[in-house]
Amino acid sequence: MNLLRLACAAGLLALPACGEGSAPASLAPEPSPEQRIVVVGPRFDIWTMRSDGGDLERLTGGSDSAPSGTDVAVRLQQPQAVRYTWPTWSPDGKRAAVSRTPDADGNAIASLVLFDAGGDREQQVHETTPGSVPLVANGAPHYALWSPDADFLSFVAPRGRGQGLGLFMVEPGDGDPYEVATDAPLYHVWSPDGRYVLVHRREQLLLHDTHDRSTRDLEADSLRYRVPAFSPDGERIAYIVEDGGVGRLVTSKLDGTDRVTLMDIPGEAAFAWSPAGGHVAVATRRPSRAFHAELYVVDDDGSGRPSQLVSGRTAAFYWSPDGERIARAVYDGSLTWQAVDPASGGTTHLTSFIPTPDFLTHMQFFDQFAPSHLVWSADSTKLVLTGAIERGVGPQVWVVDATGNDAPHPIATGRLAFWVPSVTG
Repeated sequence: MNLLRLACAAGLLALPACGEGSAPASLAPEPSPEQRIVVVGPRFDIWTMRSDGGDLERLTGGSDSAPSGTDVAVRLQQPQAVRYTWPTWSPDGKRAAVSRTPDADGNAIASLVLFDAGGDREQQVHETTPGSVPLVANGAPHYALWSPDADFLSFVAPRGRGQGLGLFMVEPGDGDPYEVATDAPLYHVWSPDGRYVLVHRREQLLLHDTHDRSTRDLEADSLRYRVPAFSPDGERIAYIVEDGGVGRLVTSKLDGTDRVTLMDIPGEAAFAWSPAGGHVAVATRRPSRAFHAELYVVDDDGSGRPSQLVSGRTAAFYWSPDGERIARAVYDGSLTWQAVDPASGGTTHLTSFIPTPDFLTHMQFFDQFAPSHLVWSADSTKLVLTGAIERGVGPQVWVVDATGNDAPHPIATGRLAFWVPSVTG
């Protein structure tokens, strides 16, 4: 079985139509002061809630009536025909970028809109018109990623009739979007200080400077990976280069100089820098294979040899914010989530799982979605997943204890769910 068959299994979890504007059913009402979760409900309305499923607050969509037995603050309402999905929360917690389809006037396929955290104002930043590419990925009209300082929103979206996809940049509330790059596939990541965007366009690696809107080709062409990476301090970048028919995972300064080889990549790879620094996690894959295979960790200064943590078919992996663990989805006849200790290579079984179709899209492009749609809680203790765990029960939003000590618990019905960034200070 491959990802296509897994997608078919996920298709079985498509949510049935519920009452128009109905809230995701809250399943665990005990109070909790923890970080909130944003949920795309059964009817494509968007809510936030505590991690126990209580204290629901509506961001978009639905009717005026609150679901019985829940404490709901009703915010901005839209016609029931309008659907919202893929909320992308700003790091400062003040705004959310949301894909809306169809447009209220019926002339657009989809729109990318911004809401403030209170849902009081909606700002359209992009419109997908008829004749354009309708989606950037299965079920996703756009891909949006906020800069770490929340001053910019970058997004991949259709350019226009017959023009493919483009990467755009906008300062919310301060002018129109401008185009950074075209010609998919397009993957990108922000520098920690919010100034630079590293763009992998087809085989090219580009560095965009938001201060002067210049874009530089780093002359490091390769098709062996999707998403490049910045070091946590923003001083270096990681990517793959070609060297005599062999791929090499390297780091360098932002201008491409001072390259250091971390490991050879005979096929393809996905990689992610530890948020704590010091290490890079790498999952290798043979060309045309649906899954990555071995998961390695390697020192980010090039010293030492790569250490294989686990083998088997890796569907996705995500560093915890503290860099102490890696959440890994592995396929071995069924999909299973593990917590991997990168220091020892030890694994802890968390749960078996069938994702919803939309969450399957997240997993298929995990290296791109990891910084924008948060699977890990800010305190590195919990995961949020959307799909089925219990037999005979439809897709739900699950909060999973990353230590494996407590059983996963459902908090709502939904199509997608992510952690809202935890804002401190």
